Amino acid sequence: MAAGGGFCARHGPFDPPNQTCPYCALEEAQRRAYGPPAGAAQPSAPAEGERTNVIQRNAPPPDEAPAPTEAIPREEAEKPEIPPEAAAPPPEAPPTPLGWLVVKSPPARRGEIVPVRANQIIGREGDVRWDDPRLSRQHARVTLEPPRGDLEGAPVFHLWPFGTTNPVFINGQEIRSATPLRENDEIQLGETLFVFKLLPD
Repeated sequence: MAAGGGFCARHGPFDPPNQTCPYCALEEAQRRAYGPPAGAAQPSAPAEGERTNVIQRNAPPPDEAPAPTEAIPREEAEKPEIPPEAAAPPPEAPPTPLGWLVVKSPPARRGEIVPVRANQIIGREGDVRWDDPRLSRQHARVTLEPPRGDLEGAPVFHLWPFGTTNPVFINGQEIRSATPLRENDEIQLGETLFVFKLLPD
């Protein structure tokens, strides 16, 4: 039996051979590559009595004269100012993979397209809401996981089932743990059959 696997308080269970949560590792890699996500919490003000690294400089006493202003050397003053648009643009970050679920059946909804992104829950009351009487309120979860053993590669969409009462099938096989999704995989959620489409980059 392969060593590893476990449970992450933020992302749920993960499979061997991962020793730590692969999605946490992916988030850290994306944070290093792209910076903090939009809407990330900003550092809060320090609590009363808490030490900080901010250096406070006292204002000079009123009886002291302010220090004289230093003149700018003529050579620096005559340097032309470089306009902001002339500066080199920052390197573009690689695009995040995008995924879609295209309805194959029932025929009445055939062709409908449902976009999915990382860390979304599919269900009657999930992030991706789908009206199906056999779907749970939170039926399955979609995440972006790093390839096994290669944190530098392109992330891969995975589908996580939430329970056995309303199972999840990929290509006719019931899944019990996080399963990678590939182009044109058929996903059965409740009475709806989806086809997974991927735009990797």
